[in-house]
Amino acid sequence: RRHSTMMQSAADEPLDGISATRQYVDRMVTGDGRCHGMKVLLLDSTTTQILSCVSTQSEILSREVYLVTRIDDPRRRGGSSSNGGAAGGGHSLALREEESTGHLKAVCFLRPTETNIGLLVKELASPRYSEYHIYFS
Repeated sequence: RRHSTMMQSAADEPLDGISATRQYVDRMVTGDGRCHGMKVLLLDSTTTQILSCVSTQSEILSREVYLVTRIDDPRRRGGSSSNGGAAGGGHSLALREEESTGHLKAVCFLRPTETNIGLLVKELASPRYSEYHIYFS
């Protein structure tokens, strides 16, 4: 009998980690129907890598994601936004100043680490977005 290295589900269908993660990201961004309209995707260093492995920029944009940024970007916390660019911590098609994001919803996809929880608490104490949808990896 040939040994299969791929794990099997109870229904004898192969478990595919990439597809499962892609579906999770899709549910986060669409909010299962609860997160309509333009939104910001707020990530950490690891979830940025996860997202880049399972989704293209075009796929993300097609789900009304207007800005992808990092919660641990030092420019987000009282830093100068004079450079206005998206280099490093975020990517935006149209935004140059995050002060103009109050009408957007935030979808947070973070690892549940002490650092990220602290950054999330700071974010929620001075919210920049109209709603927050929080998901952990």
